Amino acid sequence: MLAGVSETPVADEGKPAGKGRPTPKRDEARKRRRAATPTNRKEAAALRRQRLREERTAQRQALITGDERHLPPRDAGPARRMARDVVDGRFTVGQVFFGLVLAVLFLSFVKNSAVQIATNAVMLVLLIAVVLDAVRVGRLAKRKVEEKYGAKDATGITSYATIRALQPRRLRRPPARVTRSSST
Repeated sequence: MLAGVSETPVADEGKPAGKGRPTPKRDEARKRRRAATPTNRKEAAALRRQRLREERTAQRQALITGDERHLPPRDAGPARRMARDVVDGRFTVGQVFFGLVLAVLFLSFVKNSAVQIATNAVMLVLLIAVVLDAVRVGRLAKRKVEEKYGAKDATGITSYATIRALQPRRLRRPPARVTRSSST
């Protein structure tokens, strides 16, 4: 042997030598995993209910705050986020639809037949305008998502954006992240 050279290898100063513990035997690892599971059906069902309750609470909170990590699958993902931004970045007729419906409803109680005919006509035109505007915004959102993420991620975007466009802006969940602009 050469002088000054030891037989045991020395780890570099920057790299850790190991994980600091021996690898467990397979049967020991199995026992540890089994110990964490409940022993009977009643405990398993209670544990499952508790876990689902915590998930639902986290999803509900994420819908209110807009936290991307815990959103439900319906709202999760970059394609859905982009569709929400497209819808939220513009004014839609659906945002004021319910207020206008209330106004038309009150006008329909007037006993004048000309006012009632006009009210019914306005209501029909308003309903058609809301549906056409929502579908237009939904298609625009799908087109933008397809351009950025491809056709596979654009599946279901039209209906998702259309339904969001029908909702008043304050009631949308997750809340709007972008401000309205005329350029979008």
